[in-house]
Amino acid sequence: MAPATVDAVLLLGWMEKDEAVACLLDQCFFDGGIDRAKAESLWQHYYDLVQALPERKTEPTKRHPIPPGNKGLVTDFLRRHRPPEVADVVNINPMDLIAYQTYVVTDRANHHNNQIGGWARKTLVIDRPIAQLPMRIEGDTIKFSLPHAEHTFAFQNGALQIQQFAGFVSVADIGGGRLLLKAGYHRSFAFARAVMNEPDAKDKCELVALTTSLPPQLARSSPHQGLRTIVFGSRPPLFSDFFDPDLAMTVKLLRKRWEAHLRIATIDDP
Repeated sequence: MAPATVDAVLLLGWMEKDEAVACLLDQCFFDGGIDRAKAESLWQHYYDLVQALPERKTEPTKRHPIPPGNKGLVTDFLRRHRPPEVADVVNINPMDLIAYQTYVVTDRANHHNNQIGGWARKTLVIDRPIAQLPMRIEGDTIKFSLPHAEHTFAFQNGALQIQQFAGFVSVADIGGGRLLLKAGYHRSFAFARAVMNEPDAKDKCELVALTTSLPPQLARSSPHQGLRTIVFGSRPPLFSDFFDPDLAMTVKLLRKRWEAHLRIATIDDP
């Protein structure tokens, strides 16, 4: 019986070899299976395509005017999300952004596409809804079922809580006005795909939060500098590459689910 899977798109040629091979062998499902030699061959194919690309432009990402009908939403958002992390709201075409995340789960993008409301409220989310999480107890562990991975433990008003990360799409300036898509890959993919499916769509831009920090993986202090070298190099991945059939590989990822576990454990007392 085939395992449960979700559809996804990988930018395999921008992954480091070991990461790409591990992803194909451990995280993907292929009819008939896949061995290491085949995985390495697939990575090499996409890597060679990336290396053959011309150097990419280093022009500033174009920022478009905020639509008058959305200025109230922007004001409300900036009241809720303030500096130092959120500096402003900008209106940009996501296809112009540099990417650092090398996968998109299209099934997750479908979820955002099917949500009620306009795109401005889907990309510039002020507050995520709070829902009671299903819970069960197994032995000495309390287990909470999470709808997705974007959760963390937090203390608020003296109480331990499981909170969702912010739901808005965010970008960061990586130098010279070039904007990197920092968070919100699935929302942006859903938006860009919807625009592509409506050639006469007037609005090809999305409202996003301009933030002041880079993802930890791109920090100068990160112990693994490979991704930073790629993103700041002459051929960085672009968000539009997810829609290029020559550069993006469609795969079936093994379906995952997420849980938060609480456990009281005995430890040695030094």
